[in-house]
Amino acid sequence: MFINLLDIEKLSSEELNNLYEKNFSNSLYEFFKLGDMVVHYEKALGMNVWDTEGNKYLDFMGGFGALNLGHNHPRIIEAVKNHSSKPNLLQQSINVYNGVLANNISFLTNDKLPVSFFTNSGAETVEEALKIAYMYYGKGKIVYCTNGYHGKTLGAISALGTNSKNKFLHFEHQFIEIPFGDINALIKVAKKHNIAAFLVEPIQGEGGINLPPQGYFEAVREICNESEIVLILDEIQSGLGRCGTMFCYEQLNIVPDILCLSKSLSGGIMPVGSVSVKQEIWDTTYGKLKNAMLPSTTFGGNTLACIAAIETLTVIKEDKLPERAKELGEYALMRLNKLKEKHEIITEVRGKGLFIGIEFGGLKKLHLPMLEEFMMINIISKMLKDHKILCGFAANNPCVIKFEPPLIVTKEEIDCFAEALDKVLDENKNEFVLAVDTLVSTGKNIIKN
Repeated sequence: MFINLLDIEKLSSEELNNLYEKNFSNSLYEFFKLGDMVVHYEKALGMNVWDTEGNKYLDFMGGFGALNLGHNHPRIIEAVKNHSSKPNLLQQSINVYNGVLANNISFLTNDKLPVSFFTNSGAETVEEALKIAYMYYGKGKIVYCTNGYHGKTLGAISALGTNSKNKFLHFEHQFIEIPFGDINALIKVAKKHNIAAFLVEPIQGEGGINLPPQGYFEAVREICNESEIVLILDEIQSGLGRCGTMFCYEQLNIVPDILCLSKSLSGGIMPVGSVSVKQEIWDTTYGKLKNAMLPSTTFGGNTLACIAAIETLTVIKEDKLPERAKELGEYALMRLNKLKEKHEIITEVRGKGLFIGIEFGGLKKLHLPMLEEFMMINIISKMLKDHKILCGFAANNPCVIKFEPPLIVTKEEIDCFAEALDKVLDENKNEFVLAVDTLVSTGKNIIKN
């Protein structure tokens, strides 16, 4: 049967679960069931979400970095509502909101990246950055980093820094992988190959919140200048206040040639991405009249997405969220490092601002990657079920819990997270106790389901 919006409210939880499993993703549904994490969330605001039974949860996942302002920020919602009568998709002339949003990004980069155009997602943004680099130099290879993550489209998958990219056909011979933070590796490939671009995150997000060595990006900038390599900085997770400055690159004493933004650019309300480019590169590529229509898309830079993004940047700037992230990030690192001192299963806490990784390096002693992942799911499930806190692990390094709350988080809420994790780890003193508990919990969930 066809189901309209009013019908949804009449369906039972079991019926809704069956629709998800049958028509959307049976494998993902099985994954959530094994972790005992099938919850129906009904509403969300700020740091909180509520399920259909009225339980309130603290969100420390932050939409994988898309919710820097928290859920459903009222100013963003109101801005979109107030402009809902505007033509959203009208390609026969200019869209003035494109120009305003691009101007504001230029202002925030101190006019170092004066031209921007807009896409629908982070992965699309990366694709466009790669296309510009190829157009600029005409040929060459793309260098990326081990454990890097830039999306799941074909070009972005080719720059995925894990072996899981081998499950897809990808441009294996056009992309070269080097270790993150290894300047000598970049020097070697720059000498040996014709390189069009170096695609890199300032801090690896899905790699496990990996920070670069001191001075690394200054050396990267110098090599890219000398070897005529386009430096593409992927700030899709690290940007927009997350690391304690509006853009993370501001702390690295460099300016990239191309900056990729998305996720929280619209406060998590509308899908939007931004490719921001140095003037010379733009003038040589999409800035030419003959190439004017090449970056056009149906939905990219639509009116409502741009309005949400303009208001989001305004809120971030007016509410001084980068400064807030810096201050609260220092507090969070202090609280989480106290947990590390108490629980030997935590081997490192690292990060900048409110972009922090908690590494459970002790799990690697078991040398069983699948068990490691299920053990982390067990921890996350206990945080969810017992303490009503949402959190997740890094896609490319499952032994790292990502601490990535909205930038509106309070010290009291950070304390709640730390106290909850402390209690979960008190129940699982070491990796071997946790492994046994995971096997028992997983077995129970298999029997129950």
